Amino acid sequence: MAKKASTAGYRLHKASGQAIVKIQGRIYYLGKYGSPESKEKYHRLIAESIVSPSFGMVKNRVSLCEAVVKFIEFGSTYYTPKENENLHYAMRPLVELLPSLALSDFGVVQYKIIREWWIKRGSSRQYVNSQMKRVLRFAKWLVAEGMADPSLHQALKCIEPLKRGRCNARESDPVKPVSDSDISAAIKFMPKVLADMVKLHRLIGCRPGELVQIKPSMVDRTGEVWTITISDHKNAWRGKDRIIAVGPKAQAILKPYLDRGLSEYCFSPKEAMQQRQATKHKARKTPLSCGNKPGSNRKAKPQRAPADYYSTNNYARAVLYACKRAKIEPWSPNQLRHAAATHLRKLEGIEAASVILGHSQISTTELYAEKNFQAAVVVARKHG
Repeated sequence: MAKKASTAGYRLHKASGQAIVKIQGRIYYLGKYGSPESKEKYHRLIAESIVSPSFGMVKNRVSLCEAVVKFIEFGSTYYTPKENENLHYAMRPLVELLPSLALSDFGVVQYKIIREWWIKRGSSRQYVNSQMKRVLRFAKWLVAEGMADPSLHQALKCIEPLKRGRCNARESDPVKPVSDSDISAAIKFMPKVLADMVKLHRLIGCRPGELVQIKPSMVDRTGEVWTITISDHKNAWRGKDRIIAVGPKAQAILKPYLDRGLSEYCFSPKEAMQQRQATKHKARKTPLSCGNKPGSNRKAKPQRAPADYYSTNNYARAVLYACKRAKIEPWSPNQLRHAAATHLRKLEGIEAASVILGHSQISTTELYAEKNFQAAVVVARKHG
């Protein structure tokens, strides 16, 4: 967003007799002091400085890096925190590869250079295409803000996304549901907070980003089945509600975490760290009279400290760490959603699974719920 200029005043420049205004460190001459023309120009400049991120920037002198900074500032208030984080990653090659490039020189060649950067890093074809869509969105924003010509966006739209079997990018592996045995094996090496997150995730089948943001204020416990209303979710921009149903088993897991401030996060990395340290202390073999005592070697201001809430990345890393300790094939939190989808489809059908998962279309549920092969086995046993 552009810097607000609400404090910029209409002033007299005594040497020239003109009215002036100083906005974002730059002085603008408005014409004869007190004239209607000067006041009209003053109000127009103030309005432009508030609504236009590119205000004060000379179009043919703007660098690509300056434009990226403006776009990230815009995204921090316009997009969800998760999508804003994705935008940071998408903009990274622009800054690393083209730090001194003028925005006016950015075009098809540079777009393809950025795409190749992702491919050489070993990113999957699907991931590369999704990141390049964000670069295209960046170009569209530049045009909308008057920082680039419409021809830029039109030219980049002509570049087709990477096609299966027609490029050097690898194909991503399909996300499979994690087995209950692997879940149980990993849980043994998790602190209670993380273990309860995984158990709850497996039962309610929500997205990882929805799980980590749960607060007591979101939970309605008035009915037999509790509901969790998520405000920041994937389809919020479409004006759709996301309400998660919580049954008795999930309620038993979630209930202890509701006994805190309404605006506090239910699942805290700080609490998980304390539980992990307590477990290590309990297993300690060195006498307390020897070595460090609990809390004696803590830093007053550590460079890295656990956050108040889990991000989706921290949640995934914590699960990965437990999998490594359990010496099992690593799985991700999103596989818990797939496991819940497959289980629900098997028991209640695809329509029920679609409602629980919060999908707008049943075809989306098809991607998450592996088809139940059991019915086919019965038929094959009888007639095959």
